[in-house]
Amino acid sequence: MDDPTLYSARARSPTLLAALALFLGLSAPVASAQTPKPTPPETPFVLKQIGPGVYAAIDGPQGTSGSNAGVVIGDDGVLVVDSFFNPDATRALIAEIRKLTPKPIRYVVNTHYHADHVGGDQVLRDAGAIIVAHRNVHGWVRTENAHLFGDRITPARRDFIAHLALPDLTIDKDMTVWLGARKVEVRTVLGHTGGDMVIAVPDAHVLFCGDLLWRHTSPNIIDGTVSQWIATDDAFRHLPDAATMTFVPGHGDLATVKDVADLEAYLTDLSAMTAEARRAGLSGDVLVAAVEPRLKARYGDWASFDYFAPKEIGFMDAELAGTKRVPTPSDD
Repeated sequence: MDDPTLYSARARSPTLLAALALFLGLSAPVASAQTPKPTPPETPFVLKQIGPGVYAAIDGPQGTSGSNAGVVIGDDGVLVVDSFFNPDATRALIAEIRKLTPKPIRYVVNTHYHADHVGGDQVLRDAGAIIVAHRNVHGWVRTENAHLFGDRITPARRDFIAHLALPDLTIDKDMTVWLGARKVEVRTVLGHTGGDMVIAVPDAHVLFCGDLLWRHTSPNIIDGTVSQWIATDDAFRHLPDAATMTFVPGHGDLATVKDVADLEAYLTDLSAMTAEARRAGLSGDVLVAAVEPRLKARYGDWASFDYFAPKEIGFMDAELAGTKRVPTPSDD
């Protein structure tokens, strides 16, 4: 199985296609409602303030962070959302946090188990953070990440995965974290992996969506249940303050409710077009060849579409057939 995860915004270039093998992420430009406050150019991400004491760390154009992350500063401490793939990027993020506040980094909350979002957890633990994740992440972080690399797996990558930090605190229900008077809501959701969480900062009108949201980019559905994913994105769109909310995707730049609607439409079309081809008796490569141009007519300008769409169609076909492999929760 090929590695269908984490793409670069310019993944069509040979250099960045090679970088995909390192689990790199993607980004695409979008205007922010807030005035961005970029970090120095040597950092592998752009740190953008999206509310009082709330920042999004958007992966840079070379994709060397591997994904996006977030920072929430409260009265008595800091909460970090995800930790990138590259531990060096995590160290750079800690350095930027230290420029913003001397308050301790108390928590890192993982949105899901994929290595591009948890690769720097140990760095944050060493800085004093408690690692918080969905209960399924504990069982999957060292056992399931290898399949994301497919035939690109190497001994070095297996070793990296085998030593990923396990979470300290796991939950399977919604949880509230108080940073002094600042309320941070950790919500369990369905769709991307079977062990997903999103993080809301109500007073700043911010929702860190993890990989339940990809902005203008073909999403990774290797572990997903698309019907649940569509329902989750629809719920995002209907949040009471959705029109004024900043949505931080797992990959891509800052998003609005329209971007959420766009991804929902993409997934809906992917499912509907694949189902129609199945009803016509198509399967395998013939089905992919029939669906891809139809999907491309609507979404061909999305980042990484040409490379990843065939894989997505294959995964969608398997999901509809009931043969798709998805992570199975452990009894722990």
